[in-house]
Amino acid sequence: MVEKATLNPDNSETPRRRRGRPSRKEEVQHALAELGVDPATIDPRRVLAAIASDTTAPAGARVAACKVLLGVKDQGDPAEGSTGTVDVASRAIKSMAAARKATH
Repeated sequence: MVEKATLNPDNSETPRRRRGRPSRKEEVQHALAELGVDPATIDPRRVLAAIASDTTAPAGARVAACKVLLGVKDQGDPAEGSTGTVDVASRAIKSMAAARKATH
């Protein structure tokens, strides 16, 4: 078989993206800045509630949003805690343990 010539014979690295073109992350940051949205102020519960109540959204997305909302309903506001942070890992572990018990 014939070997293909490398694109950069001097450099064995993979070719980089074209210069001047923003990455996906940079595009999202730029779009949010144009809209005047600060990602730190976005409330995930409000986003989930909006998805759950949107009749034009796919049914699966609405159901998934409702399930998550029901899961966090009992936890209260994370800002009310003493540290103000939510331990996501411990919630995930509890959720996995509950799912494992339900299947056995």
